[in-house]
Amino acid sequence: MLRLLAIVIPVATLAIWLLISTLSKFYAEQAIARDAGHKALHWGEYMSERVPELEQLIATGIPSPEQKQIIRQIRTLGDVFRFKLFDANGRLVLVSDENSISNPVGVSAEHDPETMTAVRTRKSVIAVRDGAETNGWPDLYAEAYVPLLDDLGRIAGIIEVYVDVTSTETYFEESFDKFGVIVSFASALLFLLPAVGFAMQRRTAHRSLEEVEYLSRYDPLTGLANRAEFTRRAGALHADGKLSSLLFIDADKFKTINDTHGHAVGDAFLAQLGRILTSQTEACDIVARFGGDEFVVAFCGLRTEMLEPRVRAILKQCAQPLLADGVSITGSVSIGVAIASEGNSLQDTIAQADAALYFSKSEGRNQFAIYGDSMGEQLRRRVELETLVRNAAENETFTLDYQPLVAGDDFHPIGYEALLRLKREDGTFVPPVEFIPLAEDMGLIDKIGRWVIYTATRAISLQAGELKIAVNLSAVQFRRGDLPEIVADALARSGLPANRLELEITESLLLGDDPFVLFQIDTLRDMGVGIAMDDFGTGYSSLGYLWRYGFDRIKIDRSFVAGLLDNPERSLEILDSVVMLGKKLGMKVTAEGVETEEQSKLLTKLGCDVLQGYMFGRPAPLPDVPGSRETPETVSPPLSREA
Repeated sequence: MLRLLAIVIPVATLAIWLLISTLSKFYAEQAIARDAGHKALHWGEYMSERVPELEQLIATGIPSPEQKQIIRQIRTLGDVFRFKLFDANGRLVLVSDENSISNPVGVSAEHDPETMTAVRTRKSVIAVRDGAETNGWPDLYAEAYVPLLDDLGRIAGIIEVYVDVTSTETYFEESFDKFGVIVSFASALLFLLPAVGFAMQRRTAHRSLEEVEYLSRYDPLTGLANRAEFTRRAGALHADGKLSSLLFIDADKFKTINDTHGHAVGDAFLAQLGRILTSQTEACDIVARFGGDEFVVAFCGLRTEMLEPRVRAILKQCAQPLLADGVSITGSVSIGVAIASEGNSLQDTIAQADAALYFSKSEGRNQFAIYGDSMGEQLRRRVELETLVRNAAENETFTLDYQPLVAGDDFHPIGYEALLRLKREDGTFVPPVEFIPLAEDMGLIDKIGRWVIYTATRAISLQAGELKIAVNLSAVQFRRGDLPEIVADALARSGLPANRLELEITESLLLGDDPFVLFQIDTLRDMGVGIAMDDFGTGYSSLGYLWRYGFDRIKIDRSFVAGLLDNPERSLEILDSVVMLGKKLGMKVTAEGVETEEQSKLLTKLGCDVLQGYMFGRPAPLPDVPGSRETPETVSPPLSREA
């Protein structure tokens, strides 16, 4: 019987595996084709919306300079790496290769039979092909012929989209292979003797108990002690008088790393931090991950004079570039340090290190602070401010001030910029530079940003005339991808035309050239909303961003305007160059921080379209406006959604 089982089980398992492998390959090919079809259809719709006068291009085969620029920008978005454009008769019009775009030859005389199938059926025609032998092409790609429809539902042309499906194939094959292994293994188990099954069950149960025991004490990502294990072991060190000092460590802007590069890269970064901390400790020290991006180190018997060099070494190593999943990232940490003393409990020492960490972060990033008596007050103030921001977000008790915007030629009012305000209980106001970064760290800026958009658009709609409103955006508001939807809803509720709203963004949003951000900016501009680059000249590569993103307006930072008083000749040269650049690129120019008549005259002479500053009015509430400090009504319906 045992000999028979020894023969039957492997043969049956192999047969099942071969059957599943065959079926898996078939279904994987079907799934890849469907996925490529969806991507190609979505990309084709996006292309037809982005390229102006597409029907003329299909008719002539000669793209205009504007069409060339847009085609170069979108031809490799997502998994698409190439495309061909055909007319409704299957004649080739254009190929996305640079030679075809730069030197177009017009409409071909030959007909492509694949396109005629798409024309006849009015459905996409998809084929998956091997590209391994084509130099520079993906190992596996899909050709999808997608019909392009005009406003009357007629076929205006066909676009052949080349989609890289290499990663999709890998995903489906791995998934089906795992499924095959599981099914084959399960089938083999059906033939095993009950005794063998019982033995495996016992072994699995024992292993599970070990895993549960491990997970109850250690962090699975880094292998470091968790909070409970740290408290137990550090408590023993403290009781024996061996705990000398404690570090509370937090990764700087870790959420940005996660959002920009993905959780896999973020996990690799955290694991790297764990290895660095372990390398800087001795056998009796304790390194733990408390959760998220928070780490704690307890030093055992480390002399006070050796503490600062050890902390600086940790800072230096944590700031080194890390290569994860082919992506090079550079992060940093902030560290709070507390010296253990006989009069403090372990929890007291942890709280002191936490307070020192808050102090370190408030002073900047990539540095450390050693706990002192004043830091307890620093922590108390931060907690109070966090509570104030959270309550204001939940109860919609923020207010808006509005600073006038005037025309550069005759100084007549043309609109306002909405400025967010937060009032303390004693009636004083918290500077935005303090509460806005805190709101971003707390994950509340989405909710607050929506409130600003809804309130400001309604406020300006209640004013007489055709005044415009400018609203500042945080980079965080682009992460969810629903910003165009929020703006459209706010405009619909207020009745404000889109051309009377201008959204201001800073260069920090554009770092990395994220297509996801570009898509939202393009959508907002297509709606008719103006897009302005705020604080121009204070960022990293302003000229490149202006050329690439095509802003409607640039706002000259107030520091250049203020320079007219200290260094007038140099500042005048810079301002003249900026205004000239804006005009050459077809952009309006706003100058901020105008405080004197002399400044206003110079800026008007240079050609600034809009001026803003104390000379024309300080930020103040508007009369009879919901959300202002004079009338505390709010626009509650759209703000009830979760942030």
